[in-house]
Amino acid sequence: MAWRTRNETEPTLDKIENVVGRSCIVRGDLIADGAFRVDGAIEGSVESKAAVVVAESATVTGNVRATDVVVAGKVHGNVHCSGHLEILATGSIQGDIEVTSLRIEAGGVFA
Repeated sequence: MAWRTRNETEPTLDKIENVVGRSCIVRGDLIADGAFRVDGAIEGSVESKAAVVVAESATVTGNVRATDVVVAGKVHGNVHCSGHLEILATGSIQGDIEVTSLRIEAGGVFA
């Protein structure tokens, strides 16, 4: 196993085009070509041909599918990404994951 510098392991996130605000609750599926940032709550799946960021204040109750996924909040569902999944210290995923590469910070939860 070769050690890499921090810059080589960091995903390159796409420009955020779609934002679900902190006070917003969405009941239904979200599908887009551009990247998502979720700060509120989603009761349904999130699918993007780019990146998805689940912020610390966010909760997604449903599946997430994207190229790269960063989880700082809560995901109650399966995560599928063709690129990199990163679970930050405040993040948690309760479900199955299917990823190419994975990084979990100390404190991050995958159950």
